[in-house]
Amino acid sequence: MQLSGSEIFHFPRAEIWCRLVDMDFMSRMIPDMDRIDEVELDHFTCRVRPGLSFFSGKITLRFDIIRREPPHRLLVSVHGKGMGGAVAVDIELNLEDTDSGSVIGWSGTVSHKGGLFRPVGDGLISAAATRIVCELWATFRDALASHPRTTPTPGGGA
Repeated sequence: MQLSGSEIFHFPRAEIWCRLVDMDFMSRMIPDMDRIDEVELDHFTCRVRPGLSFFSGKITLRFDIIRREPPHRLLVSVHGKGMGGAVAVDIELNLEDTDSGSVIGWSGTVSHKGGLFRPVGDGLISAAATRIVCELWATFRDALASHPRTTPTPGGGA
């Protein structure tokens, strides 16, 4: 199963890039957050309590930056585990300049569904993922507007 879309931002690509590779910043963008467990340069781990009709309880998520190609392309792997289920998602983000800022083209592919997630249909997962992605981008956009950066993140590759 694959999801994709694009998001337009009225911020320069370099600023968007710095935020996307800032694991402390990104860990605070995750919808339904229960707690952040670990934040390192190239990954973070958190627990969420998603409001999913097909799953109750908490899920531990680990986000890993797999490849950086500053300031255009970022590959991220997400692994989730909880209450007898597991899921893995591969995410690709592509940034481009626009006349008024930048655009992020993104795609996510569910590469693994295990345990209790295996029988869940793609339609339910797609609907849940769409809600989560929309919330994440809305939170990201609000955070950019309220706390714009003026300098690149060290090690961010901008």
